[in-house]
Amino acid sequence: MPSFVHFSSPPLDGRGAFLSNSRISMSDFVHHPAFVPGFIFGFVLLANLYVFLRREWEANHRAADYARIYYPLDTPTLRRWKIRGQRLYPKIVWNKRPSQWEVLHHGKTIETVPGDVPAITPIGPSFTGEPDTLLADFKQEVTLRPLPAGVGPDITFWLTPIAKEYYRDRGMDFPKDLFQVTSTIPAGEFTRHAVSDWVDDYHYVGPAALADADRVISDEIKISDRDNELIRMEKIIHFMRARLVDAAGVPKNDFRWMNPFEIFNEMCRGTGKGWCTQNAQIFTFFANRAGIPTRFVCCGTVQSNQFIYDGHSWTESFLREQNRWIYSDPVKAIVGVFDRQGRALNTADVFQLCQFDAFDGITARVFKNWLWKDLPVEASPDTAVDVPFHLVNATASQQFTRQTIIKYRRPPNVEDIRHRYGMLFKSWTFTWANFKRYLYAPDLAYSNFPTKGNRVYQLRQFLFGALVVSAIGLIVTLT
Repeated sequence: MPSFVHFSSPPLDGRGAFLSNSRISMSDFVHHPAFVPGFIFGFVLLANLYVFLRREWEANHRAADYARIYYPLDTPTLRRWKIRGQRLYPKIVWNKRPSQWEVLHHGKTIETVPGDVPAITPIGPSFTGEPDTLLADFKQEVTLRPLPAGVGPDITFWLTPIAKEYYRDRGMDFPKDLFQVTSTIPAGEFTRHAVSDWVDDYHYVGPAALADADRVISDEIKISDRDNELIRMEKIIHFMRARLVDAAGVPKNDFRWMNPFEIFNEMCRGTGKGWCTQNAQIFTFFANRAGIPTRFVCCGTVQSNQFIYDGHSWTESFLREQNRWIYSDPVKAIVGVFDRQGRALNTADVFQLCQFDAFDGITARVFKNWLWKDLPVEASPDTAVDVPFHLVNATASQQFTRQTIIKYRRPPNVEDIRHRYGMLFKSWTFTWANFKRYLYAPDLAYSNFPTKGNRVYQLRQFLFGALVVSAIGLIVTLT
């Protein structure tokens, strides 16, 4: 039997005309179960792209208070008090666990108490307002010394007990005795981070490059185990200024995604230039490798990626001897800034000083042979010298304006993406860091004015969550 091929004809409409195949496929498409989930997914995807592409480049930050930024878990804070009988129990929170506490009244040891429950027994009468008595006469100095020695700093409280009878005898019904308290540690309940949370491990630099960097630190910068943090900082800044003396200039695009050691080597070879950002990245890298906990800090308050209110980059290092962060500006050869008592000042401290030109007694440690040769202070070219801060504060005063937003970068220490999105394919570390900053791990920010960071991140997270949910819905429908 011969075989025949059967060709089916398109259906006819009422007038004998063929119906369009495209019309049928469009109808099938619209009525397909995946049409609505697919439409929702596409719409949400476009919304995510719109928000991402229209973002302000310097907007990856979220407001934080002074306490969260500057009181790390490595230092004790007073959370609250409890009273049981005649004893006071301060709840002291930090990431150390003393085995015991030595309790001293006015410098004299009274007792030793368990490490998990520090306790204070007030000694002496309470203030009742008797004639010829002053409140200050009833102040008691109590020091808690964590043991074993060296586990942490002494914590001193000044307590003034005030009897409830003082108020009752004067017509105020007050139910409890009071204690007027001041202390050497901050008090309150707030979010804190360990110093180590800010320290980049630089695994993305690679083992061979890290070994080479460690060789530079020991053989060229000549940092030794005997050097404290300040001495190490001085050596690193001196080394950088000597090696990068001709490397100032506009950085190339690739410096946004390259790691700091690559940037340093290119600037040394003359194949790349850098400004404050690159100097701060390089210092942060060498300082952390040299055992100085250091973080990258910057300000970049902009509008529409076109109007720039301020823009600078610098660093902060944690001085364990003082349990304080210290402001440094490597590109300006400024090692640190100190108050009249010699305490290290952090960025927020310097920022507030600049608001009121309150520089009396404030000093900066600098190297004269870079930028500051005309300072009226005698010093060897290779020796850091303390000078009045107002002589070297031009950059800080210019950049720390009322509307400045100061950002504290979380690791890894790479830049934010801007408009050259091909960089996202250059380095997985760069891509992942930008994803985290954009969506859920922004830089913390400090400022006098409110920032829009909270609502920006709420919108980003809502849209991304909607994208994930819509994608799951589409996949379920298709399967």
